[in-house]
Amino acid sequence: MSVLRLTDYTLCEAALKHPDLRQSLYDAGSLLMEDVLVNLHGDEHRDRRRVEGAMFRRSFFREIEANLLPQMVAAVLSAAQKRTQLDLKWLSYRLMLQLSLVFSGIDRVDDSEDESEYLTALLARLGQAATLAQYQGHHRVQLEQDIREAIDEFDRAYFQPSKQRRLNSDVDPSEHKDILSLLLDHQSTLALTDAAMLREVGFFYLASAHTSVHSITHGFHELFTYLESTGLTVNNLLEDPLLLQRCAHESLRLHPSSPEAWRRAVRHLELPDGRSLAEGDEVIIDLQTANRDETVFGIDAEVFNPNRPRTIGANPWGLSFGSGMHVCIGLNLVAGAVVNRSNPPDLQTHQWGSLTTIYRLLLAAGLRPDQDQPPEKDLESARDTWLHYPVCLP
Repeated sequence: MSVLRLTDYTLCEAALKHPDLRQSLYDAGSLLMEDVLVNLHGDEHRDRRRVEGAMFRRSFFREIEANLLPQMVAAVLSAAQKRTQLDLKWLSYRLMLQLSLVFSGIDRVDDSEDESEYLTALLARLGQAATLAQYQGHHRVQLEQDIREAIDEFDRAYFQPSKQRRLNSDVDPSEHKDILSLLLDHQSTLALTDAAMLREVGFFYLASAHTSVHSITHGFHELFTYLESTGLTVNNLLEDPLLLQRCAHESLRLHPSSPEAWRRAVRHLELPDGRSLAEGDEVIIDLQTANRDETVFGIDAEVFNPNRPRTIGANPWGLSFGSGMHVCIGLNLVAGAVVNRSNPPDLQTHQWGSLTTIYRLLLAAGLRPDQDQPPEKDLESARDTWLHYPVCLP
């Protein structure tokens, strides 16, 4: 088996779209990721995605932006006021926790502060399965054991009770608003085992939050670095929500939640540049480098510039959401609608995306980096992630 690394934007996009290159990044995390949506290929992937795609409706996006996220941010900031020290990663996990529960179909037991702390920790523990391939520390055996225990706890305390509530209730299928309900309704047609359903719901529980925690922290850092370098103020951003959305997209381009996508050839194939791959060969798609391709994003592609000209045929976030059959199912939810600058949208009806909405709410609440405590990167991961990001409230 040979391994080919791609860094050119056009080649990376072509590889992401190639139907004979199977997702392989999460093979190392098979404890949870074995047969979840992101790891399926071909007809199985198409059928599962078609069922789960019913969740991703514009009306639901509007409900999230207008009602759910403001309520969640208010609740989390209220809890944050009681802490002597505040970290943006903790705050982001707590913020995304309720959204991940709503999406996955996991019911809380008592809605207490202690349960919120437990569920936040459980979310982070399950999220370790998605990043095992990038783990560079010396405690892999212990890490895998913690993931197993987290899956067992999630199954016993939350998945099984939530599943039984849905099986015992008379819910109109047209009213389904979570992944668990949809999977139960289509379990036989998808040939889904109970164990596979557990993994799929667990995956959505972590995926709905884990990548957003990464994006929120990076984006928050980029926002304040940008304000410092330009002399703009927080109020300038709040008064120009389209600029704020461009900032969110630009941060997503520079900081994809995974720096790489991995694919494995399911048969012999040829790439657009003429190189051939045998069955079983691995392709490493370097998203972080491709997203900084100067031929696509300009000579300042390494720099955070929310006002860079749009490139025809390229999304402002580059390839951070993937492309082709495995393009992120939550892309529109997170990023919102892309604006045509020559034809500005109606600001009252424009879909901003959850990331821009979160930034707006946090900035309006006065959240700022803690000048007395510098943030710290995670040196045990090949991913560009923050280990700690101290922040403060007024």
